[in-house]
Amino acid sequence: MKKILIIISLFTLTWVSAQVEVKKSSLSTGGGSNNIGSTRLVFAIGEIAVRENTQSNIHLSEGFVGPDITQFLGVEDYKSLEGVQVFPIPVKNILTVNLPNQNRNYTIYLFDLQGKILWSKSVDSNFQLDMSIFPAGVYLLSIIDHKQKLKSIVKIQKE
Repeated sequence: MKKILIIISLFTLTWVSAQVEVKKSSLSTGGGSNNIGSTRLVFAIGEIAVRENTQSNIHLSEGFVGPDITQFLGVEDYKSLEGVQVFPIPVKNILTVNLPNQNRNYTIYLFDLQGKILWSKSVDSNFQLDMSIFPAGVYLLSIIDHKQKLKSIVKIQKE
């Protein structure tokens, strides 16, 4: 009798756990995804993983893809802001930034390679940044349009 109850319990647990749907994604600093038929290929720097593929009662999952936690963290995907012009690179003194759409509210950040914000400003038109106050090195210039959910990141070499 105990064996029958154990078998029924295991069968019930297996059936119930098969009914749970967990969305998968890759949270990383780089990579992307691509759809190939019913399979979604998700890749990040240093790894390639295939999302779950379901057919009938068979579920297939490979790689190091975790649950989609971006919903819980409130992280939003921003699309690429096209048409930003930044020059000269490398720069010695004055960096010129031409924005694709004037009269939009952009937030500009200058980061060092450790992720520290060195400078930030809200602008609505083309501008110039005096880079002479920063030491020689590599910087990241982030241009964000929060309203349209667009962003552009440019690597800056300062001589």
